[in-house]
Amino acid sequence: MRRVLLVSDQASYTNEQQFAPLFAGRGRIRERLGVAFHRQLLSDALLLPSRLLRHYDIVGLKLGFRTPEAEVVRIANTIKSALAANGKLVYFDGDDDLCVQWPKLLPCVDLYVKKHCFRDRSAYLESRIGKTNLTDYVAREFGISFADDIIPTSEPVDEAQLDKIVLGWNVGLDDKIRAFHGAHPERIATAAKDIDVVCRATVNPKSWIYPLRSAVIPRINAMGANYRVLAPEQRVAQDVYYEEMLRSRICVSPFGYGEICWRDFEAVLCGCVLVKPDMSHVETAPDLFVPNETYVPVRWDYADLEATLAGLLADPERCERIRSNAFGVLSASLEQQGIVRGFAQILQRLGATDPAGSPASA
Repeated sequence: MRRVLLVSDQASYTNEQQFAPLFAGRGRIRERLGVAFHRQLLSDALLLPSRLLRHYDIVGLKLGFRTPEAEVVRIANTIKSALAANGKLVYFDGDDDLCVQWPKLLPCVDLYVKKHCFRDRSAYLESRIGKTNLTDYVAREFGISFADDIIPTSEPVDEAQLDKIVLGWNVGLDDKIRAFHGAHPERIATAAKDIDVVCRATVNPKSWIYPLRSAVIPRINAMGANYRVLAPEQRVAQDVYYEEMLRSRICVSPFGYGEICWRDFEAVLCGCVLVKPDMSHVETAPDLFVPNETYVPVRWDYADLEATLAGLLADPERCERIRSNAFGVLSASLEQQGIVRGFAQILQRLGATDPAGSPASA
């Protein structure tokens, strides 16, 4: 039995959710992979004597994005030095975006696990304005300044460290999505839907996200003369939000702090066709972003949004195929097989499994 200690500062709920599927699926992971999980708050873990840390085969570390890079490196080196000679340190990056905030952390760890990665890993070799490729995009396209941001620029990753960046699992396996799937295990029939297009994606105009979304609501509302659309600008309670999507045929889901959000998976579980800015640069799992198979891509500037939506609404058979495909992919992953596969791949990259993916002898 391999012992894995998961350590975090619990600075952010959404970041912390990266660990949630491991505990939800711990029984099957133990049975299939021979792994037992333990958990410690960072402050407590740093007080553990080396003789206790040496008992763990793997330590998984997670820190909030406001932690200074020098502190992150110090913490990682402290834990790594306390492990046994064959002990592994894995960093779990639960942030919303694709990027690596602390390139100097990579030499300190054996693997760096992300919820979603650049499909072309060479994209990590670029420096950027702000924290991510999205901040860089709005800075260059819309003149947004990040000079006073907590992360005004991002440094490139050392090419020698690229192989450490690996894909884990995304927010589609979070507690929130798993609970909603449990309450709605079957697809909602299209006949029960009376809204053609839904989108709740407003944001404060002062936020850097605003340019990524500002074109969406006006374009959807412009279709209101011919279609039943719902694109309000005020916030509503969670149950009302879900009721709207359950009644809708199509859900438009813009980018936010990262490319992927809970709404993508909520929309699929509500039986909507997911329409989203092009995701061809993203690698993730579960992968609901296979163009025209599990989602429908549009341009980042939404210039083709109305035509895309009209085309979908005119082709019910295509809509049914896409929403059925997406629901099947997500449901299969939520039935704990997704997290078993995800953690098995981590073990294999660490050399902790045999080539077939079964647990190596402890």
